[in-house]
Amino acid sequence: MSTSDSDNPTPAAAVAAGRAQAKRVARHRALQRRATLTEQDFTDARPALVSNAEPLIAALPRAATVAAYVSMGTEPPLAGILERLIDRGIRVLVPRLGSGRELVCAWSELESLDRLHDMPRSASGGLRPREPSGPTLSADSLGQASLILVPAFAIDPHGFRLGRGAGWYDRALLHASPAATIIGVCWPWEASVDDLPHDPHDVPVGGILTTEHLDIFD
Repeated sequence: MSTSDSDNPTPAAAVAAGRAQAKRVARHRALQRRATLTEQDFTDARPALVSNAEPLIAALPRAATVAAYVSMGTEPPLAGILERLIDRGIRVLVPRLGSGRELVCAWSELESLDRLHDMPRSASGGLRPREPSGPTLSADSLGQASLILVPAFAIDPHGFRLGRGAGWYDRALLHASPAATIIGVCWPWEASVDDLPHDPHDVPVGGILTTEHLDIFD
C-alpha cells in the first residue's frame, strides 16, 4: 500500500512545518496580549510614535520616498507619522492590496489621510487596511523608498519579525533597495524578544520603533 508524501514529509518539510506552527503559536500569544490594549493606549501611542520616529524623519531629504503602512486592528497607530511625513513634503507609499481573492503586492501614493477609504474584508474574513484612491503602483516601486516602516507582532534581536502569516511583506521586501532602512514597528513588549522562528526568505529589519524607543541595529 502506497503512502502519500504528506504522510511522510521530508526532513526539510518537517522543519518548515515546525517553524510554521511555532509562528502560529507566537502570533496567537501576541494577539491575546494586544487584546488587553485600551482606547487610551492607542490615543497615547500616536504622539509617542511620532516623537520617537522624529530622528528618522528629520534625516530624510525633501525628495525622499518613504514606504509605510496604514494601521488596522491592534497595530500601533501610524497615522501621526504619516501626517508628519506628508506635512514635510515626503512622498509616502502605502500598500495597495486590491479587491480580488489573492492579495496583490502593489503600492499607492498617499497624499492625505482624507484620501483613505475602507476596504472589504479578505476572502477569509480578515481585516483589510484602508487604501487611498489614485493609481496603483507596481511592486518594484518599493525600490524608490529610502525608509520602509513595516508592522510586526514581534521582532527578535537579529531583526527577524513576526508578521500576520500571509507573506505579503516577504514578497514586498524583495523589491526594496539594498540601501533602504527597514524599521519594524511594534509595541514595546514585542521588541527584542527571544529568537523567532524564521524562514530562509525572511528579510530582517534594521531597527525597531515602539512607543518607548527607536533602536537602530549596528
